[in-house]
Amino acid sequence: MAKGVFLYSIYAPRLSATLYRSTIRVTLENVSPIPVDFLHFAFEDSTIEPAQKALADGSLSVFETYETEYSLIHTPVFSWDQDEAKIIAPNQNLTLTLSCFGKVGW
Repeated sequence: MAKGVFLYSIYAPRLSATLYRSTIRVTLENVSPIPVDFLHFAFEDSTIEPAQKALADGSLSVFETYETEYSLIHTPVFSWDQDEAKIIAPNQNLTLTLSCFGKVGW
C-alpha cells in the first residue's frame, strides 16, 4: 500500500493565460495510517525572471520600474491561505483554495 498524501483532484474553472484573478481548488488525500500536520506548496512563476531582467537592464521608466517592483513584491501569481491547512486524518481528504493571478504582458 502506498503511503503519503496524494493529489486527489484539481478544479480550475476558466484557467487560461489571459486571466486576471481566479481560484483553483486542490483536494489532497491522506492515504497513510498517520495524520498529516504539515503542508508545503511551492509555485514556479515564469514571469519573475523576465521582470527581474527588465529591472536589471535599467531600460524601464520610473513608473514601469515602480509597477514592476510592486508587482514582484506584493502580487504573487499563486498564493494560498495557510490557515485553511488543517490536519488531514488518515484516509481523509482536505480541499484547499489557491488564488491565481494572471499577469498579462510578460
